[in-house]
Amino acid sequence: MNRSKLCKPLILIGLLFIVSTFTFASSTDSPNGWNEIFPHATSIGDKQSSPPVWPVYQVGNVIGYLFNSKDVVALPAFSGKPVDMLIGIDLKGTLAGVQVVDHQEPIFLHGFGEQPLFDFVKQYAGLSVLDSIKVGNSSNQSHVVIDGITKATVSVVVINETVLLSSLNIARKTLDGFSNKGIANVSTLYQPLSFQALLNEDYLGWLKLSQVNLAQTFDDNEIVEKLSVSTNTNQAAIVDLRFAYLNSPTIGKNLLGDDYDLLMQRLGDGDHAIGVWSYGSYHHVDDNFIPASIPDRLAITQNDVPIEIRDVNFYDFHDITEETLKNANVFTIFRIKSQSGFDPGSPWTLSLTASYGQNRWLDQVSAVFPMDYQLPSTLYSYPEIDSNNTPRPLWLELWHNRLGEIIILMVSLIILTCLFIFQHQLSRRFKLFHRVRWFFLFYTMIFIGWYAQGQLSVVNIFPIIHSFYNGFEIQTYLMDPIIFILWSYVFISLFLIGRGLFCGWLCPFGALQEMLGWIAKKWRIRQIKIAYPLHKKLQLIKYGVLFILILTSLYANEMAEVMAEVEPFKTSFTLMFVRSWPFVIYALVLLGLGLFINKFYCRYLCPLGAGLAVLGRFHPIKWLSRRKECGSPCTLCHHKCDIKAILPSGAIDYNECIQCFECIAYFNNDSLCPPQKKANKQLKNSHISTTLVQIKCVE
Repeated sequence: MNRSKLCKPLILIGLLFIVSTFTFASSTDSPNGWNEIFPHATSIGDKQSSPPVWPVYQVGNVIGYLFNSKDVVALPAFSGKPVDMLIGIDLKGTLAGVQVVDHQEPIFLHGFGEQPLFDFVKQYAGLSVLDSIKVGNSSNQSHVVIDGITKATVSVVVINETVLLSSLNIARKTLDGFSNKGIANVSTLYQPLSFQALLNEDYLGWLKLSQVNLAQTFDDNEIVEKLSVSTNTNQAAIVDLRFAYLNSPTIGKNLLGDDYDLLMQRLGDGDHAIGVWSYGSYHHVDDNFIPASIPDRLAITQNDVPIEIRDVNFYDFHDITEETLKNANVFTIFRIKSQSGFDPGSPWTLSLTASYGQNRWLDQVSAVFPMDYQLPSTLYSYPEIDSNNTPRPLWLELWHNRLGEIIILMVSLIILTCLFIFQHQLSRRFKLFHRVRWFFLFYTMIFIGWYAQGQLSVVNIFPIIHSFYNGFEIQTYLMDPIIFILWSYVFISLFLIGRGLFCGWLCPFGALQEMLGWIAKKWRIRQIKIAYPLHKKLQLIKYGVLFILILTSLYANEMAEVMAEVEPFKTSFTLMFVRSWPFVIYALVLLGLGLFINKFYCRYLCPLGAGLAVLGRFHPIKWLSRRKECGSPCTLCHHKCDIKAILPSGAIDYNECIQCFECIAYFNNDSLCPPQKKANKQLKNSHISTTLVQIKCVE
């Protein structure tokens, strides 16, 4: 082979890499870094509108969601602008990871540098959206504490609140077990009531603990002295704590008087206010409590979900006017932001943590005292549910969002079915047949492969095998409509006509290899001839690969998914060659080999093809026509079959056949099929002889 012929394959591979990279960069709207948050994911879906998330897939199965925090909450940070983050949550509500997308925080841009910020958000990976995450120190056992950044307190606190509120909001809209029935509307009616009347009507919550109660809980008779209470330790109630939901005028206005209207003005739209006041000597906030911060001793949960509360620092600006509140040792109003999903109509729990110890981390002794609260039903109502406007299941929403792709795919499958039904009629028109096949393979590669991300994989077989002992969940497969439709069509065809319909017409990587084979012929690249006995032995490799992958998946599924990288599909189509160089080199080497050995990967390495061959081994329909001369004396189809699925005997090995119809095209064209050409020639000679005899007889 001369130098120019050697250069052509290398040029083609380089152009393929450049074009694929450009296609990926120009067409995708996927967020950067998504595969770092979900390293085991194989693809990411289109961004949905409600909620604004990207579904993340592992070979057709949704494993989590990605979203930009600014699409959910937009809390201003130190710079006055929100910090936008890319956040990932899995189906269990665990934070898969957090990445900073955009921020204007001056302390990181012009001070520390951005690395401390990036390191800070890494701490969220593995935490649950149900965790009550606190930055810095906390004596409350219900808090999950993460390290802050010195001199960047405001920034990290806002970031923390943004992560918690946005993640919980998305979890409630996308994950099972996190949704709520909606937010109750609080009544605006006002009824004058005394403090005692509010207590009698259960409008107020009350937690009262005596010295005896505390001693029994801590199993320590000296507990009062250890708690370092503020004043008289001999009173009956060491803890005498009242709390109430203040948004209701019947409660809030009766407690706050004229201050009620001022408080409502300070709250944001949809925010909630909780008033807590202590008459006992152990208060709900300690002496070191910082106004406008999150309390260490108090926590609120609703439906087992932590609700963040923050002091509104109200009485640093307004004096207490009501006599009842003046009698309290400490009175604090806390804000619950609207994004928290707090529902005033549902029961919730206020918990007080009592603790002592010199060192918060080493010898802290704590006890939590919960108090349930339910706003009386006369003070709220739920909006009527429109039965005609109930939310669709997530899988149905995904199908709706990809309706255009689904229609195109379904039409193409109908066309492909017609091609198989009328293959003999089409193959008689040799040039038209090849043009139709070229067009369909281009469609498979570009639309099914790169655009719709419909490349099937051997990994798709794993959950089917696992379903025999783990149970079958149809919704798992419905999450990706393109993959589901293709697998449904392929499975039906498998048990009717074998593996060839997928491998020869619907596999994007197979289509890409076939096009390289066409180019090799066009450029007259000399093909490497593999002896037929060796070819038959090499075919067994893909069955060995399939066996190892399936066996591994039964005991270590994650390892099997890593080993499934033997398939270059993820690199070539899912990530479009935008990947670390070893994967790209591997895929390009396989494609490069395809220039010298037609469909090298399909013939010898593809575990998916092997799996389909096994599943479709006993298909009942074997319609590829043969003549008695096929194999002996005619071996044309055996030599013309690029993947050597036609045996020297002329029989067809349906386990390897990709049903490209090339042999049918020769079969149906008298000018190309040697036995038919010979028969036609004999018939023509017979006609000539008959004519000559007739002429002679006339003479």
